[in-house]
Amino acid sequence: MRLPKVFSRSRKEKGEDRADGVSVSELIPKGSRIVLKNPGGFLVSFNGHVELVPLKEHEVWGSLSPLFMAQEVEELWLFEGKTIASIKGVGRVSIEGVPLPEELENIVVKIIAATGVRVDMRHPRGVADLGEWRVSLQLSTGGRLQVVATRLAQVPALADLVDPLVAARLLLLLLRPSVVVILGPPGAGKSTLLNSLVREVAVRYPFLHIAVVEKYRELVFRDGWFSWIVSENLVDGVRFAMRYYRPDVLVVGEIMAEDVWSIVEPGRAGLPTITTFHSPTTRKAVKVLSDALRANLGYGDENSALHYVDVFVQMRKKVTPGGVERGVESVFLSDGQRLVPIYAEGNLVSDEEFLKAMPDQLYVGSLEQTVVEVYSSFGLKQRRQGT
Repeated sequence: MRLPKVFSRSRKEKGEDRADGVSVSELIPKGSRIVLKNPGGFLVSFNGHVELVPLKEHEVWGSLSPLFMAQEVEELWLFEGKTIASIKGVGRVSIEGVPLPEELENIVVKIIAATGVRVDMRHPRGVADLGEWRVSLQLSTGGRLQVVATRLAQVPALADLVDPLVAARLLLLLLRPSVVVILGPPGAGKSTLLNSLVREVAVRYPFLHIAVVEKYRELVFRDGWFSWIVSENLVDGVRFAMRYYRPDVLVVGEIMAEDVWSIVEPGRAGLPTITTFHSPTTRKAVKVLSDALRANLGYGDENSALHYVDVFVQMRKKVTPGGVERGVESVFLSDGQRLVPIYAEGNLVSDEEFLKAMPDQLYVGSLEQTVVEVYSSFGLKQRRQGT
């Protein structure tokens, strides 16, 4: 095991050839500040930089165990000789010198052995779940390795992510039925919101069969009636699901512009459909998806997507020295010609305006009865028209 410099230096200062018998206080440089502490070791801030002090080696993560064992760590990027950690309440920190190239290679080999994920020059990228982490492996030109690990947090309740009234309306909009696209930059919380919204459907309506189609398995669902299809071609996967799985609700993993038909077909069939899409703004998403539709159909304009996508949920992401702030920025409903704001800048349309946009019959029953049930479950009282 190759130990970080701070560990090796502590042994040299004591004139020892091994770590056994060295007290923890002797391993941590004097004047340093402890950033993380757990059975795997410490992360300390010292002389303007951050150093890792491992106390034991993890069977997979090796000397990086203090990071992978810390509940405060949300994301990790591992490169040869450098690690970047996103730590709750701290922000992003860079740790130089670890892992060494052979350490990183050893970590990747152990991930492959533990999960069976395939990574080689013909398949340079792979994703797998290992313990509490979702791990993405990448083999770059020249054989350089990169590992990105994201902690698999428990799916939060929908009302913990958004205002209860926003939560209720998102659920009702999906069951309208609608094609819902959750937008935002990478790391904005799109998949978290999707997981929470779909889980709400699964728990509330356990008789609904939900098919999940992904290029690689990424979404996390544990409650309800789910079927999975993993397909490099999302359109083919969706068509297979619709023909043979006969789902009531369709969840499509993150789409690219060229995958837009994977949400158009179930939407035209009347299935509640939800996906995520990378875009900094709703307007840009409409244009990009419209361009993809025009390329597919041979006709259309820059607003063609408004005919096929019913609901756009825009997520925000703000990276500060103290961490990453995420949340729902706006919700728009398409009437086929324009975007109608349901929620924007903290303001919600009235119940009267919202219910005007809803059909009398939803996918799971009458609008009147479903609204009463959904509002009640979120602790809300419906403000009736004219009151």
